Amino acid sequence: MRKIPIFCSLSIFTSILIFLGCGKDTSSSSKNASGASTPGSQPAAIRFSEDPNQIVAQVDDTPLTFADMEKRAKGFLKDAVQTEHLLIPSNKMDEAMEFYRKRSIRTFVFKTVLMNEAIRQKIQITPTDRANSLQTLVATMRRRNWTTNDFFNKGPLDPETMHKEFEDGIVIEKLWNVAIRSKLKISQEEIEHSIREIAKTNEFAVQKLEKVRKQILDGADFAEVARNVSQCQSRSKGGDLGEISRGLLPKVVEDQAFKLAVGEISPVIHSTMGFHILKVTEKIPAKEKTENSPAAPEKIRLSQILLREVPINRKRIMDTIQQVKLEDAKKEFYKSLLKKASVECMIYPEMNAEFSAKKE
Repeated sequence: MRKIPIFCSLSIFTSILIFLGCGKDTSSSSKNASGASTPGSQPAAIRFSEDPNQIVAQVDDTPLTFADMEKRAKGFLKDAVQTEHLLIPSNKMDEAMEFYRKRSIRTFVFKTVLMNEAIRQKIQITPTDRANSLQTLVATMRRRNWTTNDFFNKGPLDPETMHKEFEDGIVIEKLWNVAIRSKLKISQEEIEHSIREIAKTNEFAVQKLEKVRKQILDGADFAEVARNVSQCQSRSKGGDLGEISRGLLPKVVEDQAFKLAVGEISPVIHSTMGFHILKVTEKIPAKEKTENSPAAPEKIRLSQILLREVPINRKRIMDTIQQVKLEDAKKEFYKSLLKKASVECMIYPEMNAEFSAKKE
């Protein structure tokens, strides 16, 4: 099973996105290729009664029953099979269910701790919150080729539960806004530091191309180097861009390319696309119009090695810093709430260590 951080998409419907595969398996135990627990762990049917009303985990005064755990675990499994095309051999189904049972318990603990805090802080959602949430849901579901109706009707749980999960997610997102996002600050020094780091990255790219250019001048094969180094799609063709006429390339690249002799290697060139090394492999003279053919402009057959430049965009930098700080703050906030919560897992006692570890 793929592991995606639990905070990967904590948006307006946080709990649902976790439910749809964004939940992190934070267990310290190793997993085999199927993603289930390592051999030796007993199936739940052996270690625990399957009474549907039996409590398998509890957060403060909120219990999770065996029936609820199973419903959510089967929902996780259904979603993975339908949307990720996960194939599970029949002899691995018990192990897969063990994996998803644990995921459902982690999701229950995560969501319950946050919902309890939202109640303590008297978080209330408004029609505007709900409308904004639906807009975000539309964009997110588009990546699955789903509509919002698909989300509620084809999701891993019954429509009523999906609607409830969606509403709870809106509450959690508003809790993030009140408790974390509204308090985040980005200093000018943080922005300038990021700019300096980006500049270093771009300078490293230039230095790398200078070394590559020297290797080519010393006899290395341009096409082979392009296949190994270039970030242009032409790398699969040894850097060959085909026949190029004027007006198709950034002007600084075009000007340099049309000056080169056949077989000549250009210096490192900086353009809006990034950093280039060019090689002209053929020059095709312009042709005048004749009775049988139209005029044709001068062309060259061009190859390149390209390293992309990381753009220095202050808004994008600020957004990135904010997102990183937000995710870190969410983790710390959740950890702080866990320290104050009473969490117990009865069906998998070994999981109690990971919840109590947050209290250290």
